[in-house]
Amino acid sequence: MEQLFTIGQLSKLFNIKVPTLRYYDEVGLLKPAKINNKTHYRYYSTQQFERLNVITYLRALDLPIDAIKQFFDARDINKLEAMLREQKLQVQKQITALENIDRRIDARINQVEDAVNSIWDKIEIVDLPAIPVVYLDEDYRPNDDIELPIVTLRKRFGLDKNIFLGKIALAVSKENLLREQFDSYNGLLLILEPGDSGDATGTLSAGKYIRLRFHGTHDTAAIQYQKLLQYCQKHNFEISGPAIETALIDYGITDDFDKYVTEIKFPIKDN
Repeated sequence: MEQLFTIGQLSKLFNIKVPTLRYYDEVGLLKPAKINNKTHYRYYSTQQFERLNVITYLRALDLPIDAIKQFFDARDINKLEAMLREQKLQVQKQITALENIDRRIDARINQVEDAVNSIWDKIEIVDLPAIPVVYLDEDYRPNDDIELPIVTLRKRFGLDKNIFLGKIALAVSKENLLREQFDSYNGLLLILEPGDSGDATGTLSAGKYIRLRFHGTHDTAAIQYQKLLQYCQKHNFEISGPAIETALIDYGITDDFDKYVTEIKFPIKDN
């Protein structure tokens, strides 16, 4: 006599939840060997174990239910091979996406550590590599809501909304910098990193930069710009491009205003 197993017994044998087995029945993936007409209890036979093993294996590979059902309907080796190759392609895409996320996490960790461990209010002369950016040519004042131009930037250039943390900067043109109009920003830019969606529309040029990091925000930046201009005048440096102002740590990371960190830098050359 054929041995039958209740759905609960099958659930324990294969470590599969009862609702999942019921769902397999509903979609025609694994029908019970017998259903009691009075109690509507489902019973399964050992002949279905191999099919359930295959289902479990393919689900572990993250194949969708519809694809598994198509395989069983066809019972064809070529069909299975094609399914597995397609799934492998999807897995490779997922791996690439996860690697990009991993790089972003590392970049944010490094940025936060770098910001926290900075020497405050010290002017530095640094050599920086070229940095790809997406640039939005739009005037901005400190009292304006910065979130609106950020949304404009994201939508206009088809950017992933998850890549913005710690990478938004404001630009002050060389002309405004020399006129000491430090609160007249001429553009908003997103610093791109490997794996980010979207193509760069410009580049922050490689070369020598003067840089200053301080506790505070845009609201307290004017005096810092003054320090940088005075330093350039004293050491006979010529400003060769726009200033880039970046909130390395702000309200997006902490509610503690005393821990806000802002960086100002702009390219220079010797006179």
